[in-house]
Amino acid sequence: MAEVYIDSLTLENFGPFYGEHTLDFRRLEGKCGVLVGGKNGAGKTHVLRALYLAVVGESGVGDLKKLETGSDATRFVFEKSLNRLALAEGQDTMRLKASLRLRDDKVGSRKVDLLREVRFRPNSAPVWEHSASRSDTAGRIEDEQVIHKLRDAFLPRHLARFFFFDAERSQSINLGQQDIVEGISRILGLWTYAELENDLRQLVNSKIPRVFNSIGGPDPDTLLAELNGKVITGEGTLKARRKEHDALERDLREIEVELLEVEDDLKTLGAVDPEELEKAQERRREVADVKTKLEVKLSEAWELALPVSLLGSYRKQLHDALLSEDRRREWEAAKSTVEPKIPQVKQDVFDGVPEEFQLQPDVESFYIKRLEDALHRLFHPPPEGMAERTYLADRNDVSAQVRALLAANRAEVGELAAMCVTIEKMDVELRELDQKLKQMQQNTAAYKRGVELHEKRGGLTTRRDQTIKRLKDIDADIARLEVELTDLKRHETTQRQVAERAERGESLAAMATRYREAAGEVRCRAAIQMRRQIAEAVGKLWVDLTEREREFEGMEFDSHWQCWLVRRDGKKVTWEESNTSAGQRQVRMLAFYEALRRLAKLVPPLVVDTPLARLDREVRANVLDQLYLTGHQSIILSTNAEIDPDGPLFDRVRNQFARAYTLHPHGKPESLNYEVRISSDYFGHDV
Repeated sequence: MAEVYIDSLTLENFGPFYGEHTLDFRRLEGKCGVLVGGKNGAGKTHVLRALYLAVVGESGVGDLKKLETGSDATRFVFEKSLNRLALAEGQDTMRLKASLRLRDDKVGSRKVDLLREVRFRPNSAPVWEHSASRSDTAGRIEDEQVIHKLRDAFLPRHLARFFFFDAERSQSINLGQQDIVEGISRILGLWTYAELENDLRQLVNSKIPRVFNSIGGPDPDTLLAELNGKVITGEGTLKARRKEHDALERDLREIEVELLEVEDDLKTLGAVDPEELEKAQERRREVADVKTKLEVKLSEAWELALPVSLLGSYRKQLHDALLSEDRRREWEAAKSTVEPKIPQVKQDVFDGVPEEFQLQPDVESFYIKRLEDALHRLFHPPPEGMAERTYLADRNDVSAQVRALLAANRAEVGELAAMCVTIEKMDVELRELDQKLKQMQQNTAAYKRGVELHEKRGGLTTRRDQTIKRLKDIDADIARLEVELTDLKRHETTQRQVAERAERGESLAAMATRYREAAGEVRCRAAIQMRRQIAEAVGKLWVDLTEREREFEGMEFDSHWQCWLVRRDGKKVTWEESNTSAGQRQVRMLAFYEALRRLAKLVPPLVVDTPLARLDREVRANVLDQLYLTGHQSIILSTNAEIDPDGPLFDRVRNQFARAYTLHPHGKPESLNYEVRISSDYFGHDV
C-alpha cells in the first residue's frame, strides 16, 4: 500500500507569519505524530491553510472559501493573506512550499517539492507562479500542467480536501453533497468505474458515431438508396441528351448542304441581292446628307472667315491695340477711384492725434507732402504698354468680343479648302451610286429571283444558327451532367462505405453499451460493499469512542449517505432522531475520515485543526488513541485547552509525538507589528 508523508512546510509572509518559517514534520525514532500548539488566534488555522494551498495550488482558494463561510472575523479572505508588516515594507510576494514523500513497497520512495509564489497587486487579482522539483529527476519544473499531474501522483486534491480539515467545522458537512460523494468515490477507487462508464458513454454517443457515422442524421442505408436513384436518373438524362445531340448534328449537315445549293444558284443566275440594293440606297442617302451639310457650312465660312483672314499682318496689330486699350481703361478706373480719397486719407492719418504723438508744424507738413506724393505715384507715370487713349472700342466687353473673333478664325481658310475637296469626292461617289442603282433596278427578273433566293438563304441561315446554338447548349448540358454523374457515383461509393462502417459501428456501440451496463452494475455493487465496510468501521469507532455500546451496535448509510443508527434491539433510527450532541456529531465525522483512511488506495497523512473541540475528557483520550495517532502520520493543531500541557492527557500521549511546535503571537492582531514566533516545544514542554 502506498503512503504519503509531508516532510516539511515553509511559509514566507503568509498571514501573521512575517519572513520565512519552516516546520519539520519528518518521522523521528519511529514516531510519526507532530503536535502544533497555540492559543486561539495564534495562527494554527493559517498553518492548515498554508499546507492545503501549498499542496493543492490556486484551486485550493475556492475550497477554503467554500468551507470557511463564517463571520467576517473568521471568513477566509485570500486577497488579504499577505503579511501586514511585509506589505508596509513594500514587499508584495508570499511563498508557500510543501515537501511530500511517497513510500510504496513496489516502487520505493520518491520526493517532490511544490513551491507556490503569489504576488499581490493593489487593484487586481493575485498572480500565482508554480514550480516543482523531483528527487528522481534533475531541474526545475515550471509547466503548470506537469505540476498538476505531479501533485495528483503524490497527494491528489480530493485526498487533501478530506484529510486536511478543521474538526470543529467538519461536523456541519453534509455527506450527501455531490462533491463529497465524488471525493469518497475517488478515495475508495470507485471513481475508475464511473470514469469507465463515462468513457463508454462518450464512446457510444460521440466517438463511435464520429468514426463510424452510425447514428445522428439520416439513416446511411436510406441515403445510399437515394443516391442510387439519383445515379440512375442522371444516366437516363445523359443518354437522352446525347441522342438529341446526334439528331441535331444530322439536321445541321442537311441545312449546310441546302445553303451551298442556294449560293450556287445566286452565282449562276446573277440574281440581284436585295440586301446589297438596300445597302447601296442607304449609302446614297448618307452621302447626300453629308454633302448638303458641308455645303451649308462652306457658305457660312465664306461669309465670316474669309474677310478676317484677308487682314494679314494687321490682324495681330489690331489684337494688341485692343489689349492696350483694355489696360488703359482699367488704370483710369482705378485712378478715378483712389485720387478723390487722398484728402480723406491725410485727414485720417494726421487729424485727432493724441497730444503725446503730435508733430511740429514743419515736420507734419513734411510727412503730409511725402504721403501725398506716395499716393500719386501709384498712378504716375502710367504702366508701360498702355495706350495713350482709347479709340477702337469704348467698352471692355466689346473689345473682348472682337479679340475672340480674331483669335478663333485663324485656320478657317485652310479648312475651307479641305471642305471643297471633300465635297468634290462626294459628288463622284454619288454619280457612281446612281449608276449602280439604275442597273440593279432595270433587271426585274433577276431582282425577283434574287429576292426569293435570298429569303430562302435567310431562313436556312436562321435555322443553322439556331441549330448551332442548341448544339452548344446541349454540349454544355452534357458536360454538366457528366460532372454531376461523376460526383454522384463518387458519393455513392463513399456512402456505401459509410453504410458498411455504420453497420460495424452499430455492432460496436451495442457491445460498448453492454460493457457500460456491466461497469455500472459493478460500480453499484462495489459502492454498496464499500458503504457497508465504511458503515461497519464508522459505526464501531463511533460506538467505542462515545461509549454508547449499550444503546447502539453500529450504523448504516443508504445510497445518499443518509446516516441510520442501529439499536441493540435491531431497530434503525435516523441520526436526527437520536438527539446526538455536537461532540458526537464531530466524533462521527472523525470516525468517517478514519474509515476512509483505512480503505483508501493511497493513504494520506492526517492534518487536523481544533482536534478535540466539543469533546469531553474521556472521548478526547479515545479519539487521540484510536483515530489521530493510529495512522502513519498525523499533524495535530491544538490549543492548550484541548490538550493541556500540564494535564494527564498530554503526559499519556507525549511519547507518541516525534516533534512539537508552539505558535507565540506578539503585538495586537490588527497592528503592523503583529507576528508569530515558532518554538520547538509544546507550551514549554518537550515531547
